[in-house]
Amino acid sequence: MERQTNTQSAPIRVGAQVVDPSVSLAKFEKELSLFQSAEKHHRQRGVSLVWAEFPSMVLTFSAYRLRPLSIVFAVKLDFTNYDLDPISVKFIDPISEAELRKQELYTHMHRKIPIPGANTDVTVAPTFTRQELIQSHEPDHIPFLCLPGVREYHAHSVHSNDPWLNRRGKGEGTLGFIIDQLVTYGTEPISGVTPKTVNIAMLPPGTMQVQYNGIIFMIDKTPL
Repeated sequence: MERQTNTQSAPIRVGAQVVDPSVSLAKFEKELSLFQSAEKHHRQRGVSLVWAEFPSMVLTFSAYRLRPLSIVFAVKLDFTNYDLDPISVKFIDPISEAELRKQELYTHMHRKIPIPGANTDVTVAPTFTRQELIQSHEPDHIPFLCLPGVREYHAHSVHSNDPWLNRRGKGEGTLGFIIDQLVTYGTEPISGVTPKTVNIAMLPPGTMQVQYNGIIFMIDKTPL
């Protein structure tokens, strides 16, 4: 089945492998080999490979600045038709590997972007707004990573004027590029944790019971 995103650009294929499997497999293995050759570097940034078997692999991303380490999210990457089509990125539960809804994620991946025309005085710092890179139509829907070089981004009708083939082979959309974006916006800004809710029950004589439910990751910066 094909989904046409632009009448003047190549469609993003969903599901079926139409490229010669040996071609996509060779490119998958090349990307995997590059990852493994820098595995120590990736571990230091909190990135771990869980498994890899064409056309998919699963990675976990930890808040490497925290002790103890905390897994913030996991992703399943799909290399079907790579690189005629870009890599698909799905957020999953790190244990069950079930796809997660947006409201189940612990990160929103904010990016700071300048507001065009908000400040014309070159002597004054530019004005910025925050853009959320994880998007969904509703909180209980499956989210997607709204980033050029990712299959779901280019398959969305809103981005029909930004076809994948215009970016293919220019660095965006590789495994290394996607990992770098997920670390930069997803885990690197995390500096601590705080309870999501706190329940306090007074107990006799003069004591109390404190119960923490859930956590919120605190961030100390919003990258450009």
